[in-house]
Amino acid sequence: MATNLFTGKKALTIQKLRGGYYTPKILTDFIVEWAIRNPEDKILEPSCGDGNFIASIINKLKNNGLESSTQIVAVELIEKEIYKAKKRVSSLAVDANITWHNCDFFKVYKKLKNKKINVVIGNPPFIRFQNFDNESRNYAFSLLHDVGYHPTKLLNTWSAFVQLSIELLSEGGRLAMVLPAEILQVQYAKELRERITQKFEKITLVTFKKLVFPNIQQEVILLLAEGKRKTLSSGCLFHTIEIENENDLHNETFQKKISHSDTKHSHKEIKWTSLFLNNEEFKNLYATNKNKKIKKLGDFASVNVGIVTGRNKFFIVTKEIRNKYNLTKFSVPLVGRTNALNKLVFNAKDFDSFAKDNPAYILKLQNVDASSFNNGLKEYLALGEKEGVHSGYKCRIRKRWYDVPSTHISEGFLFRQIYKYPLLIINEHGAACTDTIHRVLLKNKETDIKQLAASFVNSLTFAWSEVSGRSYGGGVLELEPSEAMELPIPYTEDIVLDINFIDEKIRNNEIEKALDYVDKKILIDYFGYSEKEVLMFRTAWKNLCNRRLYRSKV
Repeated sequence: MATNLFTGKKALTIQKLRGGYYTPKILTDFIVEWAIRNPEDKILEPSCGDGNFIASIINKLKNNGLESSTQIVAVELIEKEIYKAKKRVSSLAVDANITWHNCDFFKVYKKLKNKKINVVIGNPPFIRFQNFDNESRNYAFSLLHDVGYHPTKLLNTWSAFVQLSIELLSEGGRLAMVLPAEILQVQYAKELRERITQKFEKITLVTFKKLVFPNIQQEVILLLAEGKRKTLSSGCLFHTIEIENENDLHNETFQKKISHSDTKHSHKEIKWTSLFLNNEEFKNLYATNKNKKIKKLGDFASVNVGIVTGRNKFFIVTKEIRNKYNLTKFSVPLVGRTNALNKLVFNAKDFDSFAKDNPAYILKLQNVDASSFNNGLKEYLALGEKEGVHSGYKCRIRKRWYDVPSTHISEGFLFRQIYKYPLLIINEHGAACTDTIHRVLLKNKETDIKQLAASFVNSLTFAWSEVSGRSYGGGVLELEPSEAMELPIPYTEDIVLDINFIDEKIRNNEIEKALDYVDKKILIDYFGYSEKEVLMFRTAWKNLCNRRLYRSKV
């Protein structure tokens, strides 16, 4: 792919576009062993690929002499893949009772609706919303609307597969799937999480300390749901099990883990990440929802994405480029890296340090009449046009391609992607920020951004950030603006915290000392939490954070 001064994007692979990452045999064997319990079971594999699950099903049935009596329905969109699956079944030399559908699962859904499916097994395709085929998505959305879902444009294919697979199950049925771990947290899967807890009597989540699909850095879980209900209910029994890797996944280990794990009574409002806490930590954390004195960050401030330029390499310039093209009065300071914000207060000295080695000024031309452009700016804009910056999507839809919208400065910054812990940073220098960082804007003048940011550094807010955000295979926690605004924050105008002390401890990588100070003054002395309760907040944060970070090292 050709590149120029201001570009460098990589093309998507065919495998990534179609979401085809096939499941290791050890996982398919385990899932099949768990899910198939009766010879009269009718089994559906809604995305069979080249037949990994089908082969495991056939082997289990063959070992029990049931291969010809148990009905299997296999669906696969790609003709080449379903051909491979059929060939594998033929090589097993069995008279299997399989109905093959070489088509889009969403298109065959209505034909399967009255088939009384007892078991659904599979690893649905992981295709992000922007690569979801429009025709297929529209068809899937119409089906989801028919059964009471309200899908958003962010919905990925795997979620739609699971949602509709649940609908195909008969009463008492079982669902066993390999799914991306984002089901635990992402907002677009909220309805799915709710429906699963309402539709099944018992759910077991199996997670892995090491990545099952290391080539794609995608953490996966096993969702094992049983006892499909005829009508929606208010909750279910939940078990969470964590093992080292797929090699430790066998029935003896599974049953032993089940017997030693806490049973939680889940309900539809929770994010499933919190289920990895022990029962005492879990109950203690969720009890804070009933404390009306504890407000949410959104009560005091709005959280918005940072500036989307359309081409950072052009619109964000170094000090040298700024001077070379005489752009001083047409640009403002900007910070674009989270690692420059590991502090409570971002001041002029911090900005100067950042600007030494990074592009740190953004062109701000909105509402600036072109007649006032100097020769340097004209020359720089001409260079951008020569390199095709103006033809990029976000640039070409603007009235003037070089007018970057929404360049307002916020009172605070909030980490979008979090490594160890979240921070609300005071923007003392008045810098802009890119969309790698969220902007925090106060809703009223009475709120003190310094005290709000200081109050953010507490064990309760830290613990809820782990529950509210979503983590990825590399160990990064990400908070979307809506999720950030839901974070509880024990802010009060009655207590004045020592900003300098907290800032110093954070800069010196002594976050525990900063937490000790704020927890004592705010959570214990003012809001009345006991030392034991606050310690459980801290432990919950550490446990979930360490669980996430462990995955970045394996």
